[in-house]
Amino acid sequence: MRILIATGIFEPEAGGPATYTPKIAAKLVQAGNEVTVITYSDKKKHDLDSRYPFRLIRVVRGKYKLANYYSFFRAVSPELVGVDVTYSLDWIAAGLPLTLAAMIKNIPVVIRVGGDYIWEKYLQSGGSPMPLAEFNERGLYKHQRILFWIIIVVLRRAFVVFNSDAERDMYRRLYGLREERTGVIHNPMPEKGWLGVVREKPNNELVFAGRFIAMKNITSLLAAYATARTPFRLVLMGEGPEEQRIRGAIKALKLEEKVSIYPPMRQQELFERIKNSRALVLPSWTDIAPNQVSEAIALGIPILVTKENFLVFRDQLPDMLDPASVEDIRQKLEMLADEMRYQSFAEKCRRIEFKNSWDDVVTKHLGVFGHVLSKGTRH
Repeated sequence: MRILIATGIFEPEAGGPATYTPKIAAKLVQAGNEVTVITYSDKKKHDLDSRYPFRLIRVVRGKYKLANYYSFFRAVSPELVGVDVTYSLDWIAAGLPLTLAAMIKNIPVVIRVGGDYIWEKYLQSGGSPMPLAEFNERGLYKHQRILFWIIIVVLRRAFVVFNSDAERDMYRRLYGLREERTGVIHNPMPEKGWLGVVREKPNNELVFAGRFIAMKNITSLLAAYATARTPFRLVLMGEGPEEQRIRGAIKALKLEEKVSIYPPMRQQELFERIKNSRALVLPSWTDIAPNQVSEAIALGIPILVTKENFLVFRDQLPDMLDPASVEDIRQKLEMLADEMRYQSFAEKCRRIEFKNSWDDVVTKHLGVFGHVLSKGTRH
């Protein structure tokens, strides 16, 4: 099978699709498929691009979104010759131009929905922060009427894959998707020690790793950390449009000596760097099913995650934080400094179990691709 995968971000950038895409592409190649990946990027080529077992095309981002969409459309269109199925890990930036190009060529489209484009746009533009569920319940997505209808067109044209049943139910109601045109493929739970990274004695670092965007709620983490009674340093690893705001908050809270910022790293390098951290902290306003959680658990790294999540093993998490409460985040950071409570928390994190290997994930993807090919492109 010839498969074209489109994504908005790719290694070495930070973010779920940036690390998920090279893994699923490589696994599909191992299963005997021919795969091409096309992605937006900060430059045309990176030093390690030649190591991937699939063809990688980078489309350099410009300042203007519509121009980027057009550039992506022009880059992806000739790559569709001979392709059996297309797969987008992005709704709009890559998903829209891919869908338009695939419609012209009459090629099936599968879209994986991980976050929420309208909600993230709302937060990034300075809207009053709130979890995704509240945003949708209040009908605030209706304020982006044109974008809402664009998403409907894109999703209804595709077979849509979600990370969880709860997420699928939410978006089926919101966008009027037919059940038979949707599916669920849970994120993989890697095997213990999957990267060959060995955790040793915990150090004195609390770590956030990810994109510096509004939905990640990093400024609330900083506000909580500023008043928490904790001996640990806070390490922020990533980049993004919120970086200057984050640096401003660090300065305003007088945390320059206690908070460090590092650029994003490729996954192997990242986990080598943070393998002995006290804990990873993910205070997002909502994070639907972040791969980082299962990856950290598999490496024995305790992780404190937002309660606004759709993780399939959510009930096994020993504790979660309330992204809307700086006080709750502060208390959870202080819990990590209490040795007895921390040991109990870390042990419960290690006990989390969910069987879903990368081989399972690939098998489910191939099942979806085979299904859409058997049904044709239009339904």
